[in-house]
Amino acid sequence: MPADIPAQVRVLAVDDEEANLAVLSAILRPEGCKVMTARSGQECLEMVAQSAPDIVLMDVQMPGMNGYEATSALRSDPAAAAIPVVLVTGLTTAEDRARGLRAGAVDFLTKPVDPAELSGKVASLARLKRYNDEMKRRTDELSQQLARQVAGAGSELKSALEAFARFVPQEFLAVLGKSSVLGVNLGDNVKREIAILFSDIRSFTTLSEKMSPEENFRFLNAYLGRMNPYVWENGGFIDKYMGDAIMAIFPQGAEPALQAALAMLTHIPVYNEQRARFGYVPIRIGIGVHRGEAMLGVIGHPRFLQGTAISDAVNLSSRLQDLTKIYGVALVISSQVLSDLHDPNRYDYRFLDKLTVRGKAEAVSVYEVFDADPADQREYKRSTRSEFEKAVYDFHTGRFSQALQRFDALRREGDPDATIEIYRSRCSRALKVGSFDDLAV
Repeated sequence: MPADIPAQVRVLAVDDEEANLAVLSAILRPEGCKVMTARSGQECLEMVAQSAPDIVLMDVQMPGMNGYEATSALRSDPAAAAIPVVLVTGLTTAEDRARGLRAGAVDFLTKPVDPAELSGKVASLARLKRYNDEMKRRTDELSQQLARQVAGAGSELKSALEAFARFVPQEFLAVLGKSSVLGVNLGDNVKREIAILFSDIRSFTTLSEKMSPEENFRFLNAYLGRMNPYVWENGGFIDKYMGDAIMAIFPQGAEPALQAALAMLTHIPVYNEQRARFGYVPIRIGIGVHRGEAMLGVIGHPRFLQGTAISDAVNLSSRLQDLTKIYGVALVISSQVLSDLHDPNRYDYRFLDKLTVRGKAEAVSVYEVFDADPADQREYKRSTRSEFEKAVYDFHTGRFSQALQRFDALRREGDPDATIEIYRSRCSRALKVGSFDDLAV
């Protein structure tokens, strides 16, 4: 599948071996990238100063200034600090990767380079770089606008207005049709079809109890700092934080929201590897995604305003996230999300349940998306999807004994599927009483 790299991305490939540079160029140029090359760390610094590439692909083992040193030098240069550096290396130990992260690299590619992985990383980093560049441009424009509007009012007022602007996403202002925070008024609202993503850290309360308040804040900021870019680079914006929970809005629909959710889940194992190096326990997250109509607007009091989205769709998104805890899965989406996808078969998913939403007469069909599961679990769920969905259908049509037999046949020794175990329990209860109650969310 094409990586969909933004047009005219400028990539600087750095390697002392001409053959390696030729391979990178051969992969990226047909994708529309402008590929520049440098053969040493020092030449890389000079090229960055002259050409300001969007991404740097950096070899590690080079004579003179090696890749770690060149990356560290770029990070210490304010003009180049925002350029993402990917280390392209044959070194694969945890110590080598930790050294790269300390130097300021954002990711790694292992030699020999896989073309699909290279294209995918370049596409993702290019979108994020362009998003960050656009946000900086908007911030600079907003600062200039605020400076003009508060000219003569004193630096304290100017600082207050600039600080206020940081709490209102520019994307939210755009949805409301506002050019700046100065135009926002209590009651401003607009009705839009949007996708909503809710994410939450599993057992955060237990994790939090073992940390001091200062450690809690450091952990949350580190975690949110890693998750937020995946929302932004897929066209979404953060509506609010609720402790460790994130609510994000995607005005462009379900596909970007699902892409963001999978990117977040895919990054968690990487984050856990880095946590392990410092002796921290791994974390897991659950995500719910729904698409529907919502009112986006400004609520509160003239003295304290807040932008938010209000609708049944928002409530359902939150409840889908809660379902990930019940079923022991990572990502749950609604049928509305599935129907909004350009090609659902691009994703690994299975029908999970049909649930009653509190306050609604009509049941909602929900699905598990398991693209971000570990490879063995993903393959197992792919191979058993048909039988699993037949068992769920038997359960919902009252054939509890047949459903239980199917679920029993699907069990794995030593690595049970939590969803299957839950259904087995529901089947056993239903056989005792002769019926089952829809799980209300």
